[in-house]
Amino acid sequence: MTLSALDVDSALILSDRVSGDLLAYAGSEGHPDFPCLSSTHNPSSCVPATDFSPWLSERVRLHDVAAVGDFLWRIRQPNPGVGESEEQLRARYQGLARAILDAPIERTLRPADALAMRELRVALILLAAHEGFTGFIMTGDAPEFVASALAPHGFELVDPAALMATRNAFVMRMAEEMSYWSTWPALQGGTLRSMTPPRTSELQTVLGRLRNLPLVVRAHAVDALQHFSADVTAPRTLASLCRYEVRKRGLDLTESIRLIQGSGLVVPATDATAWLSGWTRRDLLGFLTQC
Repeated sequence: MTLSALDVDSALILSDRVSGDLLAYAGSEGHPDFPCLSSTHNPSSCVPATDFSPWLSERVRLHDVAAVGDFLWRIRQPNPGVGESEEQLRARYQGLARAILDAPIERTLRPADALAMRELRVALILLAAHEGFTGFIMTGDAPEFVASALAPHGFELVDPAALMATRNAFVMRMAEEMSYWSTWPALQGGTLRSMTPPRTSELQTVLGRLRNLPLVVRAHAVDALQHFSADVTAPRTLASLCRYEVRKRGLDLTESIRLIQGSGLVVPATDATAWLSGWTRRDLLGFLTQC
């Protein structure tokens, strides 16, 4: 694989941004009052302006609790909840950052390599900006995001029986207080399966290309691949194949599309008729308005 001069320049710029502080990484495209948040979403929704996973990965590597706590606080700043002062909020997010960085995940999961564990902690930080760091994470779309973001990595369960018992105990305890949890069945032996991707050459090629993408961009790419694997005859724009569940973790959509196309995972559609036939009325009207 060769890199063009533009690719090299981009890599150098990203390296400089990752090594810098949080606001430097966020750049100038964020919200005017909350620079780490998207300028296209309401600040109260706490949607990051871009994919912060490269910056967070370096902070996790350095075990920089203060920097991760500052990230969580800045993302939640316009909608932090009620009843706490700014000082108390900052302290709470520092505690949350420490809980994620110090969590003994290795007792449950044996990662394929050090990068897998680091990126798992980064994914948990991205989730914590909205879901916290509790068993409630399992009730939403967060597990699907984690599966997409960590698709290139393999994990082996250290003690499946103990993990299953802990999960079942949590669900039973919550069911005593909330009827919602009473609908969750207890997991039985053999339910939990290996999380190591098959070693087929075709799949490993795809996973290798995904591995080179930042985590949220990677989840966007998986969204696109899921569509194409279901119906490859219906071209769609990459922008339309990015769910809000992924976008709310932080994504510069233009940059994400550039990176996914550059990875070779997708190619531009050449059948204009098939491409237009997949558009909704809203898509068509928007296209005509732009033209």
